[in-house]
Amino acid sequence: MSSEFSDAQDSPGFLLWEVTNLWQKKIRLALEPLALTHIQFVLLFSSHWLVSRGGGADLTQIQLAQYARVDVNVTSQVLRELERKGYITRSTHPTDTRAKVIAPTPAGTELALRAVQVVEAADREFFSALGREQEHFIQMMRRLR
Repeated sequence: MSSEFSDAQDSPGFLLWEVTNLWQKKIRLALEPLALTHIQFVLLFSSHWLVSRGGGADLTQIQLAQYARVDVNVTSQVLRELERKGYITRSTHPTDTRAKVIAPTPAGTELALRAVQVVEAADREFFSALGREQEHFIQMMRRLR
């Protein structure tokens, strides 16, 4: 056998892949009625979060991508779609004409606030299986990150 594991269920990487797929499916189903993909939710809510917390004055696509840890090119494509749907605006940065400033529209803010409730409910249900070990799980994920 070419693997150090006698069973895939002993591989932390394979288990993480399985759990991630299960969790992503749950989130995808939760967001479906809102006509949002998971990445659209992450970028829409992150833009709302950053702008509403005061750290988003002239929030650029690159800053948003870095905050959400999403590839810059993927961020650009997703933001184009969110702009098409009327959830964000992208305008030229006042001092850097190469940069785009991102801001959620009122409709985008309303959708972001509805969507975060849906996602957090799905997360509560999914991670409830951890019981009192959830905080330890969060600490371990932070360490891996």
